[in-house]
Amino acid sequence: MDKKSILLGIVFLAGGFLLMTYNGMQETKARQEKLLQQASENEQALRESDWDTAPTNPDETAFAPAETGPPPIEERIETATPIVDRPEEVLVTLENRDLAVTLSSYGGAIGEIVLKNYPNENPHTNENPNPVVLNKVSDQQALALNRSTGSQMAPMARFYELVRQTDSSATFKATLPSGLVITREYTLSMGDDPDSPNPYVISHITSLSNASSQAIILDRAFLNIGTAAPTAADYMGFNLNASYFENGDYDNIPASKFAGGGFIFKREPKEFIEERGVIQWGAVKNQFFVTIFTPERPAEGLIARGIRFPQDPKTGKVPTGVTAALEFGIPILQPGEKHVVSGGFYAGPKNHDRLSQLGNKQEDVMQLGWFLGMFLGAISFVATMLLTLMGGIHNLLGNWGLAIIITTFVIRLLLWPLTAKAARSSKRMQELQKPLQEIREKYQDNPQKLNAEMMKLWKRHKINPLSGCWPVLIQFPIFISFFNLLRNSSDLRFAEFLWIHDLSMPDATIPIPGDAALPFIGTAINILPFIWVVSMYFQMKMMPTPSIDNAQTKIIKWMPFIFFPFTYYFSSGLVLYWTTTNCFSIFQQWITNRTRDEEDVAIEEEIAEMEDKKKGKLPSGPLISKKKKNRKKDSR
Repeated sequence: MDKKSILLGIVFLAGGFLLMTYNGMQETKARQEKLLQQASENEQALRESDWDTAPTNPDETAFAPAETGPPPIEERIETATPIVDRPEEVLVTLENRDLAVTLSSYGGAIGEIVLKNYPNENPHTNENPNPVVLNKVSDQQALALNRSTGSQMAPMARFYELVRQTDSSATFKATLPSGLVITREYTLSMGDDPDSPNPYVISHITSLSNASSQAIILDRAFLNIGTAAPTAADYMGFNLNASYFENGDYDNIPASKFAGGGFIFKREPKEFIEERGVIQWGAVKNQFFVTIFTPERPAEGLIARGIRFPQDPKTGKVPTGVTAALEFGIPILQPGEKHVVSGGFYAGPKNHDRLSQLGNKQEDVMQLGWFLGMFLGAISFVATMLLTLMGGIHNLLGNWGLAIIITTFVIRLLLWPLTAKAARSSKRMQELQKPLQEIREKYQDNPQKLNAEMMKLWKRHKINPLSGCWPVLIQFPIFISFFNLLRNSSDLRFAEFLWIHDLSMPDATIPIPGDAALPFIGTAINILPFIWVVSMYFQMKMMPTPSIDNAQTKIIKWMPFIFFPFTYYFSSGLVLYWTTTNCFSIFQQWITNRTRDEEDVAIEEEIAEMEDKKKGKLPSGPLISKKKKNRKKDSR
């Protein structure tokens, strides 16, 4: 294989990648046009049927058992008549140091949740940015109490009365014609510990009481656990999903299932997805924030559904989010009986320390151990250790970029003995290419003898051909752990380092004039991936190639440019880690190449003897240096 063939192969690889990217863009464009049409239709439907409507016969439809499978969460009841007397909406805001929670008498649930300490825009590039607001553009209130009416879902009660309010709590009450009394109480923690999850936890109690003289059949109720919107950093939607914890196992439902499409295999979008089982908690989340409801008694199921957000005026896209609800079985309420659904509602950042304090492995929503759709305990453990180490370094230095670099150096120093041994072994294998080639030529018709002689040669010079695999196998889970950690931690959001304004995003150093978007590049040029390519190129160039195949050597040196299109869109924090790793590897390889030990001298002497033997200066026999034999005798 000559240089021309290698370059041709690389061109085909790059062309295939660009072709797949173009096809994916075309599919995305068509899907966005379809979603835009659906969003317009949904908006018109909501104008025609909103809170000003009510069931035609409340006594018959309000408490009917479900007739079919899980209904769409967003839909309104179509058979409705106007309400003559619509009460005025009462809004209540509960605040502490970290949260501002807005409650509404319409539905008796949470409208918006403001995270006071988390700006919605980068404060380094925008003055006075607004704070992050959870559940902002959804028609589904968080903790809304819904009921099933056959094929649809609607609020169990539309209008509530505010019956009690304090600085930290509010209670709403609704009495329906059937005699069902619904009481909904919210209490916001006023804890002062900045590291505890308490400031982000809202305690909730829903009481269903029968004040009539007849039994009331509710069958089941659905408690909405919020709506998650996509983030700009997670452009692929890896972290946008509905999650749940069932019988000790974490699982999630990606929002991509509601958008349809697919990179290779096309799939139709799903309207909803239902999971049945004993569910300890349910959540909806994006890359940095999460809402979790943990009921006192486990739920019986979870229903997730896609949400179409307003069209982005800059990109023209219709973002797809996700909403979900926990399903609770409600027993038949005899006169005077009461049933309670209660629990804690966490609404805040995906912070490992806070989430782990909530119990029931709620920190699993960070997906630190996630790889190829599977949860791997080893990767989760490594990621947790890395997060602890990085957090400690950040507390000392106050900069996440430095924390990433120092953590990388600590890891590489711990792995130094193993990687150094592998580097020395690779170096010696490269030096032994001439003796190995002579053995191959001599025993090319006898594979068994060939393998035996090669093993003798490696053993004589203390070379393990597989030693180079161990550093790769060990560093792979570390890389995956860093990948999961750096793309999930809210701590890296808007974290600065040198020219980088946000370590959770590509560095976007040089903006394209006029906000134009170039193919592949986007609206700004990312500098750090180019630095990564240079470091990777020199690392590959310095590495010994234990093969005389020039084609293989050239392919290895071209590897950085093959991987560059993928690295270009990685978060700058991850590229910083990878670049630091490359620089450390270059330094280690430089030391290895300059260091000569006894085995290196022995290999040089053996090669010299081989050359002398070819020239007829030495008798035939094993290629073992006399000087090496003398050294062994002296050591005795």
